[in-house]
Amino acid sequence: MMDWARFFVILISVVSLTACTSGVGTGASIEVRDAWARAAMAMDSGGHGAMGTQAAGEMEGMGANSAAYMVLRNNGTTPEKLLRAESEVAEAVELHVSEMKGEVMTMRPVEFVEVPANGEAELKPGGMHVMLIGLQHDLKPGEMITLVLVFENAGRISVPLEVRAP
Repeated sequence: MMDWARFFVILISVVSLTACTSGVGTGASIEVRDAWARAAMAMDSGGHGAMGTQAAGEMEGMGANSAAYMVLRNNGTTPEKLLRAESEVAEAVELHVSEMKGEVMTMRPVEFVEVPANGEAELKPGGMHVMLIGLQHDLKPGEMITLVLVFENAGRISVPLEVRAP
């Protein structure tokens, strides 16, 4: 009878400890919604390729790149930072922001994306986004790809992305 009592004490202790640490590194405080990636064609061996749309295809040298967009919701009481993203569909994945400088749209990498406590950060065309650089294969509308988001506190979150024509 003593062994059962010890077992239950240990079981209750383990359950209590698990409850205290839930959400650490699991992304429990972060929700991702409306996640999608822009359709694009990878470069062929001759260096040819273009984005999947006419407007984007007019941008010289952009054929091997795409971008991912989403809304990040922080349900926690402290600010969170998206530090980086990873994907097997691209040689490199970077956090970027597009901004108007005078009459010219510019794009530059950023170190992180801040997600305010009890707030949202929207990654969208013409603003913050995840760049997929050096595509490994074409991204066709309707296809699903995976992006791993790495947060300062929430850890790694795997996000399915639907590929869409912009």
